Amino acid sequence: MATEAPVIGIDLGTSFSSAAVYQNGKVEVIPTKEGHKLVSSHVFYHPKNLEVSVGTTADHLGIEYINNFIYDAKRVIGRKFDDVYVQKLKNRSEYKFNIVRGEDDKAEYRLKHDALTVHKSPEQVSSEILKYLRESASEYLGAEVTEAVISVPAHFSNAQRAATKAAAELAGLKVLKLISEPVAGAVYYMKEKHDIEGTLLVFDMGGGTSDVSIIKASKEKFEVLSVEGDTFLGGRDYDNVLLDYFITKITELFGQRYVTPRLTRSLKEKCVVLKEKLSTQNEHSLILDCIRNVNDDFHISLTRNEYDQLTNALTARALNLVQKCLAGVGLSKGDINEVILVGGMTRMPKIREDLRIFFGDKDPKTDANPDEAVALGAAIQASVLKHNFKELEKYIVAEVTPLSLGIKVSWGLMCVAIEKNTPLPAKGCLRICTLGNDQKSIQSVIFEGERKNCAFNTLLGEITIDNLPKGKAGDVEFEIIFFLNNDGILEVEKRETSTNQKKKLTVTLENYRLCQKKISDIIEDAEKNRDDDILFEKYKGTYGRVWRVYDNILYDIKQISSETDRSYVEKKCGELKISLNNSVHTEIDKLIQAYKSFRMTTEGIVNQAIHIKWPNFS
Repeated sequence: MATEAPVIGIDLGTSFSSAAVYQNGKVEVIPTKEGHKLVSSHVFYHPKNLEVSVGTTADHLGIEYINNFIYDAKRVIGRKFDDVYVQKLKNRSEYKFNIVRGEDDKAEYRLKHDALTVHKSPEQVSSEILKYLRESASEYLGAEVTEAVISVPAHFSNAQRAATKAAAELAGLKVLKLISEPVAGAVYYMKEKHDIEGTLLVFDMGGGTSDVSIIKASKEKFEVLSVEGDTFLGGRDYDNVLLDYFITKITELFGQRYVTPRLTRSLKEKCVVLKEKLSTQNEHSLILDCIRNVNDDFHISLTRNEYDQLTNALTARALNLVQKCLAGVGLSKGDINEVILVGGMTRMPKIREDLRIFFGDKDPKTDANPDEAVALGAAIQASVLKHNFKELEKYIVAEVTPLSLGIKVSWGLMCVAIEKNTPLPAKGCLRICTLGNDQKSIQSVIFEGERKNCAFNTLLGEITIDNLPKGKAGDVEFEIIFFLNNDGILEVEKRETSTNQKKKLTVTLENYRLCQKKISDIIEDAEKNRDDDILFEKYKGTYGRVWRVYDNILYDIKQISSETDRSYVEKKCGELKISLNNSVHTEIDKLIQAYKSFRMTTEGIVNQAIHIKWPNFS
């Protein structure tokens, strides 16, 4: 393999994965070692030897050793064991592999491999799929492939993105970029199908996740305006609805004892087939022949209408993502020029019809293969980054951050450095100051989220600077710089301005986050609590200004020469501190009244000796 291999694009999917390449002016999906365009994202670890299998081979071997058959690793990667979604997977009856608490509380798989009990991380499992695709590509292209652009859901967290990059490194791949799946699909569609301009909405529903992106496309640039997503809404969830439905039917007819692991796996496979058939047929039946001690085969039958009704709640959730994505940038349905469908689940007639009706009888674009579009778009992006092909320049993508990033200030208030939906790479700068007199150190806690109250946002990390110069509250200043790169990895630098003392932190959520919240839930929660957030922000601003008056007076209290006056002011400061400590954000008027009373009784004495900026509150 002497030839330099082209870079490739990889769609690392929940259910299926694929690789593609752009060469000789064309983009194509790379066939696997077995000659297929897609490989199932399944990995099998042999319990008796060192063999590791991927795809259909894993499917066959997993029938005998069901605990060693791992799938849906994309739903676990980058998550802690206590994550609500990990626990949700762990407790589902059809998942026969063992998810356990691993190092640093991460979710891992426990299984027998080569006659030993071992732990495998989701990164290791995913790396086997990536290695299989890399080897297939190297064989097909006649040169060793070492670089790739890999797609991830638009709403993958920082930890999930970092874990995906780690999986690629384990597979011998350097990641040129992590590209959002709907964006990759749009890149391919625009390049190969229609070189269109305007505002595009990309609806991407795959095996495990759903993403919606709004993209502004012109001859000069390709800009992501807004993203929404749900990392637990995809074809697998539709499969599970059918599985639960038929397990209930079988239990009612034959009893719970007949619902064996073998039957559950066979039934799950049948449900996938049934789901796919109902995309082209109005009714379909399948035979289930593995119910013990039952002579007659059990027929699984369902109409498309019944299927739509069973899964209506899931489809409604998907449409809600579209509404949120539009609202996120203040657009209406009429502002969208084209709707592009990506992901295998968009073949479902109900999804297509609901989107058509939602956009006023505008038919979504369905002429691109939804299973291949993401890998093909990632391959185009890889060639842009590696080879700077002139004809691909306009497909350099500016993505956005899905949630706001900032720090906690003034006793819990979120101060935003980078706003939600800011194009990547993004930079934000904040200036803060000490809150106490002669403060020896200052800790800046970094959060991600949309609430003004940091208690409701996600903790990312913290930076502490020690040995601060002495000074009264507010006199020692800091600059905090946020930099979010194209892969969504955050770096934060904190600098004390007078001494130029610096601290840096690269933030990965896996080090801090116990439970990964859905982005859509976070945004929805912020919308529901907007009035409370406004009140909280006003309260914390008031609290901070009053506290600074209290601190500044105490810092210079010795300048009041009269011992009687000094004792009186100290006493009143103590009363004000009690009012501050007992205050709550829903009773801001009480705090303001306590401050006004304090000012009225002390201002005459204080102003004779101390220079104080007294804030005014209406």
